[in-house]
Amino acid sequence: MEFTFTKLMIDKPECKACKKDQQLNGLLADLLYSLFNPYYREDGHFDPTELIKKYLKDDLKKLDSNPFFREVIRDLGFLDGYWTEQLEKYQVAKKMVWEKLKEMLEKGEIKRDELSANQLVENFFDEVVEDLKKSGYIKCVEGKFHRRVVKYNAIAEKIIGDKILSIALEELDRKSRGEHITEREGISIFSGENLVDFDPLLHSFDNIDLCESLVKSAIKGRIELEDIVARQTKHAEKCVYVMLIDVSDSMRGKKIIGAIEAGIALRRAIDRNRNDDELEIVAFNHRAFRIRREEILNLEPRGRTDIGLALKTARKILSERSGTGIIFLISDGEPTSSYDPSITPWVCALREARALRKINAKLQIVMFGNEGRFLEFCTQMAKLCGNSRLFHFSDPLNLKKYILRRF
Repeated sequence: MEFTFTKLMIDKPECKACKKDQQLNGLLADLLYSLFNPYYREDGHFDPTELIKKYLKDDLKKLDSNPFFREVIRDLGFLDGYWTEQLEKYQVAKKMVWEKLKEMLEKGEIKRDELSANQLVENFFDEVVEDLKKSGYIKCVEGKFHRRVVKYNAIAEKIIGDKILSIALEELDRKSRGEHITEREGISIFSGENLVDFDPLLHSFDNIDLCESLVKSAIKGRIELEDIVARQTKHAEKCVYVMLIDVSDSMRGKKIIGAIEAGIALRRAIDRNRNDDELEIVAFNHRAFRIRREEILNLEPRGRTDIGLALKTARKILSERSGTGIIFLISDGEPTSSYDPSITPWVCALREARALRKINAKLQIVMFGNEGRFLEFCTQMAKLCGNSRLFHFSDPLNLKKYILRRF
């Protein structure tokens, strides 16, 4: 009976319904990322605009090829009755095409790698948003016409985070995600280089250096307890991360998308590295406010930039916690605001960077942009903190290409 059961399991045909669901779910995940990052480009041989034209009536085909009509659809300015009627017909045709496209994907008439996710979002924005709403990825779309802001649910962060890691952090060294082992002596499972007498109250049997212990016993000609030596264990402690994300007005466009991607990627890397670490996320402009993890996706840039206030907030958080403090500062430019009106924004930020020495915090600056003054400013902050690294990204949407400087 066991053989028959195994044979049946091997010969069991693949579930077509499951395969269809996997294809559609995979497409929805890619559409979600393309909706979040409109600058991401994906190759695809299948042109959906040709399919749209097949479903349009002759009068709508002429309108579809009319640049003015496309502008009307995009901006939805003043419409009279004629344009409203034509627009409704066009939207009905697009919905039919979208359903036909999904049906073709389910039947295998087209393959996923033939479709460009960003091209689908550009041509079927409303239809894509509606399907993502039904799947629970999107909460709502705020605003109208040319400025529509998508509000994401918490589950969308996981999907987009997986996509970011697969694109940008495939070769990320796990050792670079946090420094948990220090040179201090202590109690842990990590063995150091120094030999010490074995103490059963401090060391486990894994810490015993068998070779050195046997050599000492061989010289004496007998084995005694005091001849057993162990490797001194290293001190190990958790990390407390504070992520500071600049959401000032200068971060609009590619920069805020890059900042959100960097924030999500770092958060996912931290979570995968150790479970007992702590992470606080702070969004800042001329104010600083803590946010929940799932709120990163919904950050919008506005206001001035107070880096001094951001660093002060991080210092306050770390001073109330135990563990190694690591601050990630994600920003694109010089400070333009100071919480202390008696000093300039630049001096305020540098003063707070120096104050990080008092709590032995590590400062990791993620810098977007190529401005010489900003690079000089970040370099000064890193030097004043003392234990710092500066990651310089010339392209905020390319997390693989950066220049690293250590201080």
